[in-house]
Amino acid sequence: MDKNEFRDKLATGKLTRRAFTKTLSAVGLGMVTMPLIPRMARASSQALNFTWGGYELPGFYPRYIEKHGTSPDFSLFGDEDEALAKVMAGFRPDLSHPCSPLTKKWRDAGLIQAIDTSRLSDWPDVFPMLKTLDHTQYEGEQWFMPWDWGQTSITYRTDLVDIEEESYGLLWDERYKGRLAVIDAAGDTVWITALYAGIDPLSMSTHVSDEELARLKELLVQQKPLLRMYSNDLTTVEQALASGELVAALTWNDTAPSLREFGLPVKFMKPKEGALTWVCGLVLIKDAPQLDKAYDILDALLDPRAGEYLITEYSYGHSNKKTFDLVTDEQLATAELPRDPAALLNSGYFFSIPDNYEAIVRMFEEVKAGF
Repeated sequence: MDKNEFRDKLATGKLTRRAFTKTLSAVGLGMVTMPLIPRMARASSQALNFTWGGYELPGFYPRYIEKHGTSPDFSLFGDEDEALAKVMAGFRPDLSHPCSPLTKKWRDAGLIQAIDTSRLSDWPDVFPMLKTLDHTQYEGEQWFMPWDWGQTSITYRTDLVDIEEESYGLLWDERYKGRLAVIDAAGDTVWITALYAGIDPLSMSTHVSDEELARLKELLVQQKPLLRMYSNDLTTVEQALASGELVAALTWNDTAPSLREFGLPVKFMKPKEGALTWVCGLVLIKDAPQLDKAYDILDALLDPRAGEYLITEYSYGHSNKKTFDLVTDEQLATAELPRDPAALLNSGYFFSIPDNYEAIVRMFEEVKAGF
């Protein structure tokens, strides 16, 4: 298949980069069959990673596969709030993959246990600033293993959008009614709405007042009729941007490099209000059924080979500084990543959890439901 054929198939929805490049190239041939475990069944002897869709590819787990002869098992979620709710309802994986601010909620709910970092061979090489993120350490113990980091902003078609100044206001621009999309997660969409509204980011990290909550809801209600979709399936979003069905969408920073690779004119916005930055990683479930193999997953994910795959295929940063010895400046430029996470994470506003986060989530669900 040549480049033009690939682009045509991507644009028409017959093929996606995630479905092709991120899966087929992971094994070098044919379709790869991964053990995806039903949410309440645990017949396998492998550790179960409850993670985002797309993180089940073997390129992330070479060290685990070398040790056990197979990949871990996986169950996939669409967003962090869904993951937390399912584990609270009784689902017991061995690991899950939230972003750093939610660690406190997992810990306070009694769902996770501290991570013994002495069992992680690459822990000394993790960037120091990522080890000490808010809410990830408690009483001298590590409750979160940082792994991937990046930003949330707008990916837009430069040939289809006319803007004078880059701003989140594009997602409220009535000229593009029906051709806009946002992420179906409060932790992304409500936070960029707050930045657009001029709400103090420090306020968003501690407590959102009733007045601020009402302002956020007002803006989200105004936005809803302009949207083509709420989605956390960014493969669908990529297809829609490629075909022109969408002209702009709230995404993570992997979407623009994926589409640019095939000649599509897109840009990952640097909004005047500031990008939203994030670090995600792993938490270890309390009474994990396969504890030793869970540590093998953690160890595998910190492997620089896994990090190289993360950067080159997903355009996200990796927590192991030695990973960056395996990638070129050109590859980092393509991914729009620096060699030091501080350069990116300090360039925007860090996603965090206020004490009334549940009220924010409820408000977002009400907006989507039309209440």
